[in-house]
Amino acid sequence: MQDYSEIIGEVGDLPPMPIVAVKVLELLQDPDTSVKKLAETISLDSAVSARMLKIANSAMYGLSRQVTTLQNALVILGERTVRSLVLASSMSSVNKSFGLLEKMLWEESIGCALAARFFSSKLKHVNGEEAFMAGLFSNLGKIVRNNNDSERYQELVEAVYNGAGDYLTLEQEVFSNPYSLVGAAVLDSWKIAPLLVEVVHHQMDFDQEDVDNDIAGLSAVVNLSSVACQRLGIGQRQEDEEVDVAASPGAIYFDLSEAYIVELLEEFNEVFEQNRESFIG
Repeated sequence: MQDYSEIIGEVGDLPPMPIVAVKVLELLQDPDTSVKKLAETISLDSAVSARMLKIANSAMYGLSRQVTTLQNALVILGERTVRSLVLASSMSSVNKSFGLLEKMLWEESIGCALAARFFSSKLKHVNGEEAFMAGLFSNLGKIVRNNNDSERYQELVEAVYNGAGDYLTLEQEVFSNPYSLVGAAVLDSWKIAPLLVEVVHHQMDFDQEDVDNDIAGLSAVVNLSSVACQRLGIGQRQEDEEVDVAASPGAIYFDLSEAYIVELLEEFNEVFEQNRESFIG
């Protein structure tokens, strides 16, 4: 297993895990935690609280009556979903600034999280909320790179958009470690579950023999989700019809036909548009 402490020196300043997320995760580990206590903790961050209420009232849950209290929202959403949504709502604070590039990174992270949960429901191979969190964390290495070395990172992004090469190839020329490894190192420093750390690490190379089956399956979903977002233009300047989702390692892992992928992409695009406002604003 990778010694992530070796990567920290290359990363530079590590972002702290959002404080509300830390407190909520601690409370959720305690079986005696009440909904009231959980609501009180989440209410410490007004932005997260507002987002939770907004999501509980979104089309995703299709409720006939409006949810007006945080406690009711938590009951409706359930523990697993609350964990995912608190992380999603608070993760945007990891960005040191929030210009156009940061907004695109954030949209891509949310898009990948929603896509991972969507694909997991269709493929029946992995847990949907684990997939959501893995997708949410998949771009963390890019966010940290942009925070700590914005000039070089933005030059890399511009080079990709200008057709100088694909992201992974150009990244090797600029940085010593791939963003997936950087993201995994940050998650490891946050004491996130080892499964999610390894999934973020192996989101591009999960077909190696030494990668555990559980890690490989979840990594494949994240990989498929990431490529799907590129194809649909989620977190990108525009959609890219040249992206062949069927040829992605994730699609190959699950042996998905091109026709089925087209069907899945159309359905997910609708799901994303329905929930975009709730998660991204």
